[in-house]
Amino acid sequence: MSIAREEAALTPRQQTILDELGRRGFLSTADLAGTFDVSDMTVRRDTRALSKLGLVKVVHGGVSAIEGHGQNADFAARVREDADAKQRVAKACVDLVSERDAIILDAGTTTYQIAQELPAGFMGTIITHSAPAIQRCLQLTSARTICLGGELLLDSQAFNGPMTVNAVQGLRAKTAFIGVSGIHDEGFYIERDVERATKLALMGSAEQVVVVATHQKMLRYALARLASFDAVDILVTDAPPPREVAAALSASNVRLIVAD
Repeated sequence: MSIAREEAALTPRQQTILDELGRRGFLSTADLAGTFDVSDMTVRRDTRALSKLGLVKVVHGGVSAIEGHGQNADFAARVREDADAKQRVAKACVDLVSERDAIILDAGTTTYQIAQELPAGFMGTIITHSAPAIQRCLQLTSARTICLGGELLLDSQAFNGPMTVNAVQGLRAKTAFIGVSGIHDEGFYIERDVERATKLALMGSAEQVVVVATHQKMLRYALARLASFDAVDILVTDAPPPREVAAALSASNVRLIVAD
């Protein structure tokens, strides 16, 4: 199904504030005034307007994202873990996307960061089963969003199971961005086998598969083996991988992108 939202038109400055809040969580009035070269009063008018729309929370000294918006406490805490590395990985992934591409976003905090980094003017299609990513898509008013239903797993904040697999079948995207819990010289791993069928269906619906993982996932096993390296086209990470992983990637012709 498709999502569309009609809302009061935001000015470019207000949209920029909203986008940056999605990445940082809090912005001071003074910093915003300096960024836009306007007065504090002008910034406050913008943030009050956003607050009236229910998009932000005005606080002492600035403005903050609405806490828990589209996320439970566990997911929000994991978003903050290794946040800089995830942001670098996400930005490198966005560089792989053209403005009208159809993309698939898997569940997870790094793939969620990709949704956060997509430009406000993105005009492509986003296919996702991630509830936080869907919430971000409400702000991407030029994009088309296709939501994959199923059973909601509260900890991963994503829909999963046979209904999700059935929903993605018949769809086709240029790129699928897939999250994993571990990478070893034998392949990619995830925490729960229950998510394996959904991830494989997402991978099978894209022309190219991009696995996203910070360096913390390297040389780490998890409960379930998702796939071998030859099932993936690109790995995007934030630091050069260990020698054995790099050798296995090269042997399987997986392109390695190390984000700056």
